[in-house]
Amino acid sequence: MKKSSNYILICVLLLLLSACIKDNISIPADLTNNPQSSVIDISVNDIFNNHKDNINTVGLSIGILKGGETYFYGYGETKKGTNIVPDENSIFEIGSITKTFTSIIATEMLLNNNLDIETNIKAYLPNNLPTLNRNGIEVNFKHLLSHTAGFPFMPSNFRAKPYSDASKAWEEYDDRLLFSFLDNLHLSSVPFSKMQYSNAGMAVVGAAIEKNYNQDYRNVLQNRLLTPLNLNNTSAYFERLDEKKWSAGYSFNGKETDYFKSLNALNSAGVIKSTTKDLLTYASANINIPETVLGNAIKLSHEVQFKEYEENNYYKIRSCSGWFEYVNNNFPSEKFIWHNGATGGYNSEMFISLDHESALVLLYNKRTLDSSNRELFVAEMLQLLLNY
Repeated sequence: MKKSSNYILICVLLLLLSACIKDNISIPADLTNNPQSSVIDISVNDIFNNHKDNINTVGLSIGILKGGETYFYGYGETKKGTNIVPDENSIFEIGSITKTFTSIIATEMLLNNNLDIETNIKAYLPNNLPTLNRNGIEVNFKHLLSHTAGFPFMPSNFRAKPYSDASKAWEEYDDRLLFSFLDNLHLSSVPFSKMQYSNAGMAVVGAAIEKNYNQDYRNVLQNRLLTPLNLNNTSAYFERLDEKKWSAGYSFNGKETDYFKSLNALNSAGVIKSTTKDLLTYASANINIPETVLGNAIKLSHEVQFKEYEENNYYKIRSCSGWFEYVNNNFPSEKFIWHNGATGGYNSEMFISLDHESALVLLYNKRTLDSSNRELFVAEMLQLLLNY
């Protein structure tokens, strides 16, 4: 069996920042806004109660899109001791789900320039940087968006800080450091020969976006994607969001964490903050795709690029552009467009079934080292999504 993609996509950063702290279990407060007035309400509540002792979070916001209808459920607390239950407008850091937004922006950028994702990255980077290649194969956008460029998980000159100060390491990592990393980069594999999940690679896509538009990535994100899709409570700017709607984040040892307010040169890899309501709006745009250049970019982001699967005990995935195709072991004939995310105090998951025109969003305000128990919860929620 191949190395677990669960650790590739969720836990590696955690090991970089704080490998020696043990995971403490937090059982959600016995609080919910689930009205239990419909079949789906009751089903969600039953599934949650079956798993709540092992989900290991302070609070959880659930969003479901099914049959053109949306359903929202909150469990636990937005902040310990407040008795405030997360709802569809509670704000969470969504971490690497950001990469799906970045991929769509980059693809739309290329389409507007009459180019495709096999365009080499070199023209979108400073002229003094060397050509990124191995065995004569130059790195292009497809390689970076599908995590097959031979980049490491993090830039080699990224310096992790103690866990209590982890957000500052991201805030201090600027373009100067990113370009210095690229200046000394030796690809670990021939492009498009191997999938190796990479924040560093997505940071380079962000740099290319900034050069093309001559704007900060966060402004481009707002203008090219968030505003057109009416994602009004989604932002890469911490200060632009209503502080009263924020959930507090908790590390895997149960301590409240600092917000990841900026990831600087790594913004395009994981800076976005959002809500279950906005993420279902985003999911809807990925299902009911607009007939625009942006819509074409969304559609292209769903296409499988690298055919080989990464597998673990619960599911298998393979690379699209930004997204992954996800197949759960419990229902191997069903395919989802999927991504997850993690920051210092949050985990997130987003599943879209294009065939069933449905979606599931799970936002947790506590990190976990071991997501195996959450995987059992996820499987039952996906089954509900498919069968209800």
